[in-house]
Amino acid sequence: MTLGNMFRQRLRRWTPRRPVIFQPSGKLPTANAPLTFVVICGPEFNQAVPNAGVTYRNGLCHGFEELGIPYRLVSVFDLERSLADLTAPICFLSEFDYQYLSPASLRILKRQRHFVWVNFWSSEMQTLYRQYDLPNLSQPDWLNRKVLSSDPQFVFTPVTKSGLQFFTNWQKYGARLLSLPLACDTTLYKRFVTENPKFKNVSMAFVGGYWPYKARQFDRYLKPYENRLKVFGYSKWPYAHYGGELSSTEEVALLNQAKLCPAINEPHAEILGGDICERVYKILGCGGMCITDASSSHRDIFGEDELLVPADIKEYHELVLQILADEDLRELYREKGYQAVIKRHTYKHRAVQVLKQFDIDYDLANLKEQKENAQ
Repeated sequence: MTLGNMFRQRLRRWTPRRPVIFQPSGKLPTANAPLTFVVICGPEFNQAVPNAGVTYRNGLCHGFEELGIPYRLVSVFDLERSLADLTAPICFLSEFDYQYLSPASLRILKRQRHFVWVNFWSSEMQTLYRQYDLPNLSQPDWLNRKVLSSDPQFVFTPVTKSGLQFFTNWQKYGARLLSLPLACDTTLYKRFVTENPKFKNVSMAFVGGYWPYKARQFDRYLKPYENRLKVFGYSKWPYAHYGGELSSTEEVALLNQAKLCPAINEPHAEILGGDICERVYKILGCGGMCITDASSSHRDIFGEDELLVPADIKEYHELVLQILADEDLRELYREKGYQAVIKRHTYKHRAVQVLKQFDIDYDLANLKEQKENAQ
């Protein structure tokens, strides 16, 4: 083997894989646009896998596009070249992506308007991880400080306000911290759909990935209903009625037609608070009937008449049986939950929140009126 081939083989071994991006932009052209929303994607990003990180990024892109602002997804490894071609970019990236930023890329990013998705950073976190047997959900201090070195306009977390107590070090070291929860992507999830006959008699349904950590919650909340539960997702479930993957159209129909769709968070959400999985917004945005696990943080943004949130696992099981038997009660929650999402929790709302942090004012009511007049 020649020295050159040896070097190339080593380079392939050492260089992280590139993100998988098959739809880097939307319907609006970025050329001559007064503003561009830019999502910087690290090697873990795979646009074909609908996990929360991917759907959050895609959702924000669609939210900005609904406001008339084009978007572009770019690889963290192409940052220098990609930003040079765009007008007035507002950049989104996660703190995890910072480990792949070269010094040159970091200097370029520092000159751009940008905001960063960050993780827990508090002096008490390590104690809590050990106490509750949780995986380490924090990033190392050196990576947190690298984020701060780029001077982002703000950092954010999808956790609700009750969970911000575990992010105090970001504020301690000078960052502006914002709660920017997940939301409903209304370009994909809609209430009015054509019924799918194969979901006609579905009692309970769940769509999502399966992995051992989250299975701690699945076994408590879903396993008891295995015989009446239809499960779908991109990873195989060890449940009797696992049905494989669904198309986006099928997923919308299932969430709308099933009598009940549980939304189950990862174990730390019930312990630490703050986290609300995107599934809540999807179900409600499709006009579905949703019940969550016993994570009180749902009450930060949803009223008691909008979303069923049990106080504990015992009440969860009681409510499941009650809802399955009471069609009138289901319809009440469906309507209230749908209205809550459409009025407050779409990615268009999140895009407006982002723009306000950069002193760019978008009035959703006026925007709707302008579109109606144009038509």
